[in-house]
Amino acid sequence: MALTLGAPLAHAQLSVSPTMIVFDDERCTKAITVENTGSKEQVVRVSLVNLRMLPDGRMVRAKEPSEAEHFALGMVRFAPHELVLDPGASQVVRLQAPAPDKRPQGEYRTHVLVQQVPDIPALKTSPFDVGDAVSVDLQAVFGVAVPLLVRRGEPVAHVLVSALRLERAKDGGAAVALRLERHGERSVRGTLSLILDGAEIEAYDGLAIYAPAPARELLLPLPKDTPTLSGRLEVRFREDEETRDPVDVSAVLDVPQH
Repeated sequence: MALTLGAPLAHAQLSVSPTMIVFDDERCTKAITVENTGSKEQVVRVSLVNLRMLPDGRMVRAKEPSEAEHFALGMVRFAPHELVLDPGASQVVRLQAPAPDKRPQGEYRTHVLVQQVPDIPALKTSPFDVGDAVSVDLQAVFGVAVPLLVRRGEPVAHVLVSALRLERAKDGGAAVALRLERHGERSVRGTLSLILDGAEIEAYDGLAIYAPAPARELLLPLPKDTPTLSGRLEVRFREDEETRDPVDVSAVLDVPQH
């Protein structure tokens, strides 16, 4: 799942696809498509930014790499850097990574940040209007951050589902709490499914742990229409089959009938 900064994606009036870019093959050029889903002309700026994942899944800017944190900011070139899109229009942004034999071993990561610039008329005026009084016009800048991974070799990853238990969500409803642990050299991204007595009752797509983050602590609300929660509750995390050596793990919680 692409990270949306500042507002839900619908409010940003931008659509960006795909939602993840991985250079792990012979191809050195890939692309994203940016679409203006709003009703007004949009100016869009594209940049690269290094983000760090926190244990709760939030992403924050990383000014300096921590130990074992490998960023790809200086490896990737892209164009164009700015787009002007009519309503409903789209444009391709092409990204280029070094050839595989010129990449360092392992996995390197950055994010492609696609930002919606405030309305064009607002760009031509000062945000400060000084008169008898001072008023401040704060122009929000919304954006979508798409993870970009550059790999060389066969970095491996293992995932463990632990600390599986039932909890209460903030609204008082039933929820499943767990710790998703990542081990190895590469990031993982996949679908986490909740399966009750063999039937899937909920699925969370695009769930990721970006290296070197070791784990995520998750609290997953159960659907309101979930039947009486008892029986065999399985939590399964699996990566897409197109991933090299995809992770597929699960854990089971036996829930007694109340």
